[in-house]
Formats: sequence, structure tokens, C-alpha cells
Amino acid sequence: MENKCYSHICVPGLGLGFGIASGLAMMLFAWASWQWGIGASMIDQYSAIYKGYSATLVGGAIGGLWGLAEGFIFGIIVGWVYNCCARCCRCGTTCPSCNCNTKK
Repeated sequence: MENKCYSHICVPGLGLGFGIASGLAMMLFAWASWQWGIGASMIDQYSAIYKGYSATLVGGAIGGLWGLAEGFIFGIIVGWVYNCCARCCRCGTTCPSCNCNTKK
């Protein structure tokens, strides 16, 4: 395994983490709206974007799937951008795995 002088993030793992958190948040928000009427107007607005999302038991589960997909994609993008930005070495020298041409 090649020695790298930067810390990289596991992009799929970050995507999965974001996806699970986003999916749970959307699902619990819909269920809270279903049970207690919290944020019903927001659920109505979200349902215009996310097909099947509503303040019901099934609508919350569908929202959870939408959140999982959206959060996963967002996490992949964040991880990829982080790894691209982290390639510039913080170790003070250049390394073969980086495109750094200047010493810091």
C-alpha cells in the first residue's frame, strides 16, 4: 500500500453515514407530523419535491428512502471534494502521490 501524506476519507462510508442520517431525519419528521401535526406545512412543501413523501406511516418510509438516496449522493460529493482538497500535503514536503510542486 502506498504511503500517502494526507488523511483521506472513505467516500462510500461517508455517503452511507450521510444517507442513513438524512433518511432517519426525513422519516422521523414525517412520522412526527403524522402523530402530532408538527411541521405539516413543511411536509406539504417537501412532497412537491419527493414523490410519495407525506405525513403518513408509508409516506415517512418513502421519505426515508428519498433521504437515504439524497444523503448518500451528498456524502459522496463531500467526501470526494475533501479528498481532492486534502491532496496538498500538510507534511511540509512534496510526495509522489500528490500534485504538490511547492514546499510549504
